[in-house]
Amino acid sequence: MKKFLHTDKDLVNKLKEGDSLAFEILFYKYRNKVNGFTKKFSPSRIDSEEIVQEVFIKVWIKRQSIKTEKDFLSYLFSIAKNLVLDQLKSSVNQRLYFADDLFQKDMLIDEVPDNNRMIEHEELLLKLLDQIPERRKEIFRLNKFEGLSYKQIALQLNISENTVDSQIRNALEYLRKEFKIKTILLFTHFFK
Repeated sequence: MKKFLHTDKDLVNKLKEGDSLAFEILFYKYRNKVNGFTKKFSPSRIDSEEIVQEVFIKVWIKRQSIKTEKDFLSYLFSIAKNLVLDQLKSSVNQRLYFADDLFQKDMLIDEVPDNNRMIEHEELLLKLLDQIPERRKEIFRLNKFEGLSYKQIALQLNISENTVDSQIRNALEYLRKEFKIKTILLFTHFFK
């Protein structure tokens, strides 16, 4: 007869041995707490359910290195916090990467960024993305928005890494040029 697992320590020890039932029990026991923590800790644009899934995927992958003497919930919160920070950094980097020099300087000077301007720039970026060829757009989105490496994209789309590289460079060159032109046109339109 199987022993009933009472404590987190017992469950974590079983998890470290690869016991999927222990993993399931921990998942159902803590998913709502991790979700609540994530919602409280992050802006609304971050999908807390996605973070919860990623937390538990990391737990399963790194199960053998979990320290049983440490509080398991604190361990989960730590993973969730790092994932949220990673997503925020990624989001900020994407915005800065496409912004022209003037916009970057404005963001550094303003203590509180103008949300309307951010939304306008995001909308402009999405419009510009729709103007590039479909295959190039797909490659670009896989890399910049989904975080896939050139190698992963090449394998997924059955193309060479060089093709991925040149398509992303072409997309970036077009976006930078058009973004700068559109921003200047908007700027001159408002200050006639």
